[in-house]
Amino acid sequence: MTKMLSLACCLLTGLVASAQWRGGDLSFLPSLEAVDYVYKDAGGTPIEDVPQWMVDQGMNLARYRLWNDPARLYHALPGVVQEAKRMQEAGMDILIDFHFSDSWADPGQQVAPRMWQYLSFDEAQDAMACWLVCVMETFAQEGVDIAMVQLGNETDPGMMHPHGTLDDGFGNLASLLQAGHEAVTLSSPGTLVSVHVSSIDLAPWYFTQLQAEGYMPDVLAISNYSLWHETDLDVLSAAMAALSTTFNRPTFLAETAYAWTIDWFDWTHNLWWTGAESDGYAFTPQGQLDYLTDLDALLTNLGSEQCLGWCYWAPDWVSAMGPEALDGSPWENAALWDFDGIALPAWSAFSE
Repeated sequence: MTKMLSLACCLLTGLVASAQWRGGDLSFLPSLEAVDYVYKDAGGTPIEDVPQWMVDQGMNLARYRLWNDPARLYHALPGVVQEAKRMQEAGMDILIDFHFSDSWADPGQQVAPRMWQYLSFDEAQDAMACWLVCVMETFAQEGVDIAMVQLGNETDPGMMHPHGTLDDGFGNLASLLQAGHEAVTLSSPGTLVSVHVSSIDLAPWYFTQLQAEGYMPDVLAISNYSLWHETDLDVLSAAMAALSTTFNRPTFLAETAYAWTIDWFDWTHNLWWTGAESDGYAFTPQGQLDYLTDLDALLTNLGSEQCLGWCYWAPDWVSAMGPEALDGSPWENAALWDFDGIALPAWSAFSE
C-alpha cells in the first residue's frame, strides 16, 4: 500500500500515519534541464539522475502546479504528467496544485481559465468538475497515483474569478470546492483533497467561513515564508496544531523556503533581501540548513495526525540564463543549489 493510501486510511480510521512528507515544488525543473543546466552534488560532481538524487537525500513528495491552457507548456497537463511519472518512478509521492487558471493564481490574481470566464456559474462549476475528472483519469491511465491535490492555490480571495469571488460571501467558493472535491473522489478515491491559503494567520477565519457553508477539505494547507508571514517557528507550529485541533483535520505546509545568501548572480531582482532574516537564522548556507532543520523537527513533533509535513517551494529555481540575465531567477538565493550549481547543506534537512 502506498503512503497515499495509508494516509487516506488514517483520516478515515483516526489512526496516526508513521511518516510525513518532506517535499519540493519541482515545477521549474524541466525548463532548467531543457537549457542543459547542470545540477551538482555537494562535492561538485554533476548529478546524472536528479529525481533519484533528490529521493536519496530524503525528498519524498513532488508538487506540481497545473494550469489549464498555459503559454508555458511545462505547466500544461502533458508536461506535468510526464514529470509526475518520472518522480513517481524515482520513489516520490505526487501532489498536484490545481490553479484553475491559465497562469499564476495567488492572493493577487485568481482569474478563471479563458474558456470558463464567460460561462454561467453553474456551467463553470460543471466545466471545472469535468476537467478534474479528465485530469485524474489521465494520470491514472499513465500509471501515476496522485497522493494529494490542492483545489486552488492560495485562495485567500476565492478562486476562478468572476465565479468564485468572495464578494457575496463564501457560498460560491464552497460550492466550487465541494464540486471539485466530489470530482476528485469520484475519479481517484484514495487521493487526499486540500484547500490552500497563504498564511496561518488567515487560516482560522477562512476555514471557519467554509465550514459555515457546509464544506471542509481533507487537509488544511498553508504557505509560510518568514519574508512575508510568521517568523517564529514555535508560533507557527503551535498555530498549525491549534488549526488542526479546531477543525479535526491535518494541516500541511504546502510552501516554505529560506534564503542562503543576500548576494545576486544574475541581474534579475531577488525577492529575498537583507533585513528580512528570521531571528537566529542568518541568510547563509548554515542558516538555511538550521531553519529547515528546526522547522522539520517542530512539524514532525506534531505527528501526522496534525501535520502531514512540508514542501519547499522551487528548490530547483537557480539562475541558468547567465550573470547578466534580466529574466533569470528571482529565487536564486532561496534555491537549494548555489550559484555554481552545487547542492547546499540544507538538503540534509530532508533526511528523516
